[in-house]
Amino acid sequence: MKAEEFDRFDGLGLAELVRRREVSPTEVLDVAISRLEARNPVLNAVITKLYDPARAAVAAGLPDGPFAGVPYLLKDLGAHYSGALTSFGSALVKDNVVDHDSELTARLRRAGLVILGKTNTPEMGLAAFTEPRLFGPTRNP
Repeated sequence: MKAEEFDRFDGLGLAELVRRREVSPTEVLDVAISRLEARNPVLNAVITKLYDPARAAVAAGLPDGPFAGVPYLLKDLGAHYSGALTSFGSALVKDNVVDHDSELTARLRRAGLVILGKTNTPEMGLAAFTEPRLFGPTRNP
């Protein structure tokens, strides 16, 4: 399947393609990473890339959840991912690398989602726009 063809599907549609083995979770992840790498330099939407752990999760075998094989980005607002930064977009906690997954992250993983990064956020989630000093503004299209 060509990368552009993935645009026709939402998360459940992608999971169905994976379930029917029309595409592999690795193919879906590679397309997501490729698009993220192409677009993020302008958008500044993803501030923590978790590509290696995402690939490791796929290689280890995904749970048989409703979203098995679907790439997913966590918001950097309290969604802890073990070994990754959780900064809340704030310089106050810019070095806060957590040692556990939050319950939300654990549930997303059990649903089969493949977490490939964390997204920029308003500082402490307090503003209606994403322009933290720590990571700079997100330029939503």
